Amino acid sequence: MKTMSRFVVASIAAVFALQVEAQQLGPVPDGCFRDLSGKVSCPPVGGEVHVTLSGQAVCGKGRCVRDLSGKVTCSSQPAGQITQDVNGKIMCAGRCEEASEANCVQLK
Repeated sequence: MKTMSRFVVASIAAVFALQVEAQQLGPVPDGCFRDLSGKVSCPPVGGEVHVTLSGQAVCGKGRCVRDLSGKVTCSSQPAGQITQDVNGKIMCAGRCEEASEANCVQLK
């Protein structure tokens, strides 16, 4: 009976601790991404954030597309458009560049 009581108390304490931690993290701004470690990545103005197949946030200066292999390609211009035809050819306003973690704005 004592073991059961300790288990119940420990479970309640764990649930309470998780709720407090979740409240401290706060909401993620629209258009941003929070990874499992709690790091929040936001795109630059006019850009986009995407998550790689490995869970890493990468950002583009303009609009972006992901190809079948998971590579994220973006326009080099802020808010620049990007198109991909039925054959997979990508065309960008300005030039095309791969999305990068360095383009993301990290929030504390």
